[in-house]
Amino acid sequence: MQIELTPRHYEPTDRIKKYVEEEFRKLKLFENLITHCKVILEKSKDGEMVEIALHAAGKDFIARAITNDMVKSVDQAIAKMERQLQKYKEKRKSH
Repeated sequence: MQIELTPRHYEPTDRIKKYVEEEFRKLKLFENLITHCKVILEKSKDGEMVEIALHAAGKDFIARAITNDMVKSVDQAIAKMERQLQKYKEKRKSH
């Protein structure tokens, strides 16, 4: 799975880049569905936002999280994406 990382308004540290890649290992269960993944890391006055856009099995999924810490935002966005993919996978299985 290829992850495209796009920072906005700041330069992410190597620690954050590595953390994003490690957290995406949680989505290994859905790797056969995922064709493309884009992660946007952004700092703004509202907080630190992470947006994940996935293209999987002909469908697009988006998860977004905003907190005061980039690591927490990554965790929340990954958790949201995991729930969406699990629900989609179960729907495909039941049909």
